[in-house]
Amino acid sequence: MKATTGVWRNAGAAPARTLNVSERKLKAWSVLVVKHVLLIVLSLAMMFPFLWMFLGSLKMPDEIFSGDILTLPRTWQWSNYIDAWQRAPFGRFFLNSLAISVATVIGQLITCSLAAYAFACVSFKGKQALFLIFIATTMIPFESTMIPSYLVIKSLGLINTHLAMILPALTSVFGIFLLRQFYLTIPRDLLDAAKIDGCSHFGILLRIVLPISKTIAATLSLFAFINSWNSYLWPLLVTNTTQMRTVQIGLSYMVDKELGTQWPQLLAASTFVIMPILLLFLFLQKYFVRGMITSGLK
Repeated sequence: MKATTGVWRNAGAAPARTLNVSERKLKAWSVLVVKHVLLIVLSLAMMFPFLWMFLGSLKMPDEIFSGDILTLPRTWQWSNYIDAWQRAPFGRFFLNSLAISVATVIGQLITCSLAAYAFACVSFKGKQALFLIFIATTMIPFESTMIPSYLVIKSLGLINTHLAMILPALTSVFGIFLLRQFYLTIPRDLLDAAKIDGCSHFGILLRIVLPISKTIAATLSLFAFINSWNSYLWPLLVTNTTQMRTVQIGLSYMVDKELGTQWPQLLAASTFVIMPILLLFLFLQKYFVRGMITSGLK
């Protein structure tokens, strides 16, 4: 052992090799390429059902189950979309689903924000116990409450109305939990300062909490819209006329009692039924990702 410039080194040990700038860039670029390739492969796997649905909607019936899943149609049957649209009053179905979904989103934003603010920012006796009861209700399946909810709607005389499909979805335990998690991250000093200035709880919610909660509100709106748009069983239960049906029920019109399931028309109808959800998600994607991160639900 000998000392060299104040540092003890082993005379027989080889000096550690350090990567130069070009080697570090090459390594970082290789890792980036591997990540992107992996993401592309996973994305294609997730897009496979949608791609199969779109290609199947443009094929003849005998081509769909021929065994060649992702082959292009021999002749592009764009008329399948026209036939699917004309087989049922989808224009009316879209209006019904849109009205119900928008009303559900507005209702959940109002009720969930009020309840979440109370659970996160207001001190009252039994708050934790009440919140645990709220969370426990998520373990109750919808099938257990479906009949009691139907009897309540029937007693109110709302069968076969839009309100029958809107009222049970005006609030959401998940929405309350989601907003509460975000409200807990708001600095208490900011709320206390507003209280000192004489602001009420309702004023704090409107002037401070809601303006800085746009991302999480967009996340909740996306969840509420998707759940309402995809609802099938409840609208089928509380409606009994064609004019009050929704788009999900409209897909059942592609099944003919004599001819069986019209698969090209069913896939075509499924394609234009999911388009509003895809467009909404693309529009709110950045808010959705940011909201999930800031709410603590990573």
